[in-house]
Amino acid sequence: MITIKLYSPETKSRLLEIFKSNMPLYFADEEVALFDAFLDRDASTRGPYSIVFKDDKIVGCGGIALNKPTRYTNEPHVIMTWGMVDNNHHKEGYGKILLLHRIDQAKEIYPGIKIALGTTQHTFEFFEKYGFKTVAYEKDHWGKDLDLYQMELDNY
Repeated sequence: MITIKLYSPETKSRLLEIFKSNMPLYFADEEVALFDAFLDRDASTRGPYSIVFKDDKIVGCGGIALNKPTRYTNEPHVIMTWGMVDNNHHKEGYGKILLLHRIDQAKEIYPGIKIALGTTQHTFEFFEKYGFKTVAYEKDHWGKDLDLYQMELDNY
């Protein structure tokens, strides 16, 4: 059974394990500290941050937040925050479930606001399947050999 619950601090160590299971292909070493700080400071306050459970085991996580204009978009937008699935559970449908959940949350909480995300060359095609389009690209943005694909949901 798959359930989605809001983040709670007692899940932090498992989420860090999931993060590390996706290194170095999907996340750079220097991002561990950023994710750790996000969990301490922002996951419970910045916007809903969700945890995906398969039965009682955490298999993924990701959230949304309202962002101010950036160099990639000149208007406020909903950003997807720190989305990931345990590397041992890739290609099992959890990423799709998590993404669609976050899109639904964004549309409900922030109706009419553009939805955006930043990802890498390893996952941008996944997001394209759900209507996201690349609007900016930056080589080695996240770290060496981790390029930024700034994407926006096409139907906004």
